[in-house]
Amino acid sequence: MKPYPKYKDSGIEWLGEIPEGWEVKRLKYVCNEYAEYGLNIEAENYQLEGIRFIRTTDIDDYGNLKNEGVYLDPFLAKNYILKDGDLLISRSGTIGRSFLYESDKNEEATYAGYLVKYSPALKKAYPKYLFYFTLSYSFYEWLKTQLIETTIGNVNGQKYANMFLPMPPKGEQIRLSHFLDHKTTKIDELIKKNKKLIELLKEKRQVVILQAVTKGLDPKVKMKDSGIEWIGEIPEGWEARKLKYVADVNPEALTEDTRPEYELKYVDISNVGEEGLINEPETMLFENAPSRARRIIRQNDVIVSTVRTYLKAIAYFPNPDSNLIVSTGFAVLRASDVVLPKFLYYFVRSEFLINAIVSNSVGVSYPAINSSVLVGLSVLLPNYDEQSTIIDFLDKETMKIEQLILKIQSQILKLKEYRQALISNVVTGKVRIS
Repeated sequence: MKPYPKYKDSGIEWLGEIPEGWEVKRLKYVCNEYAEYGLNIEAENYQLEGIRFIRTTDIDDYGNLKNEGVYLDPFLAKNYILKDGDLLISRSGTIGRSFLYESDKNEEATYAGYLVKYSPALKKAYPKYLFYFTLSYSFYEWLKTQLIETTIGNVNGQKYANMFLPMPPKGEQIRLSHFLDHKTTKIDELIKKNKKLIELLKEKRQVVILQAVTKGLDPKVKMKDSGIEWIGEIPEGWEARKLKYVADVNPEALTEDTRPEYELKYVDISNVGEEGLINEPETMLFENAPSRARRIIRQNDVIVSTVRTYLKAIAYFPNPDSNLIVSTGFAVLRASDVVLPKFLYYFVRSEFLINAIVSNSVGVSYPAINSSVLVGLSVLLPNYDEQSTIIDFLDKETMKIEQLILKIQSQILKLKEYRQALISNVVTGKVRIS
């Protein structure tokens, strides 16, 4: 791809030069209708069928509509039905997120009040081209200028309407959009394949952990009946013990008379995923901390979520900060002298115990397991030497898998960056599509 033969100054600082033959127009001048706000509907009106109600949270970063959503009674939505080619842009929440409604790809739909609708004039603008512009770097540069000017964290419909756009002739808009459709589809397919590969690697990691902590490393080892139906056979020399005999559960907590100025580092459910800590703890004073910030963490403690257990939020703390505190939504497990802490962590992380926790959880929206039920679940224990050998094996094997996952995640990030750069260069005329 090469640049256009000649360029001219667009007169817009954040846009820079555009090809000769292109124009700069405000969004409202290439629309039949613009800056039309959607419906403000309470959640109690949501239904399982009717007219699809599109909210900002239903749109992903690429402008795709998520499969699952909510619906409204057709009577409530009748004056807000989207037409083919309507462009929605978020004015609050995830500002700038956009969606192009295409009647041949989407079910009948309406839209929420935090989204603003623009209906392109088809003689002047190709809707898909306008949509691609909202995915470009230039669009986000413009957004920055608007957010600096506002103190309420939103960009209203009139600001979007007055936004300048680089506008090639209509035929070229169509050609550029078709080119981007083709290229982004290929990129998206690569991203999808890489994400699938990551899921397969995670499954492999779970299989490796499960095999090691329930069957050991010797495939020829003699097995025996565990005496527990859902556990089945375990290696001879291993034993099954209830968790309460293997670890202290929630051994320490901050009290209500803790000094108000005590500074703590707080870990909530949102900070932890299947991989352990995914976000840094939040530093705060005790007087400002939520009431659930109570459980004290010591060296080699393991935590597992007891609420929303399907999230599989588990973490191991070999060397925590002295003021690290976790939510009461976690159970803190402190290994006793019969188990090595890292082996306990791997066992808790295995599908064996995770499935037991999830199956013993109660509730639909926020399934939770009672601590008295949790401590009654079984842990399988080999002797110390075998625990140590299993830990060394799993450290090495899981590290290999995690390094592969990180490498693929890096590739996905580069693909996403290339996707946005390609869109940006095409819709602003930095490159010419032959």
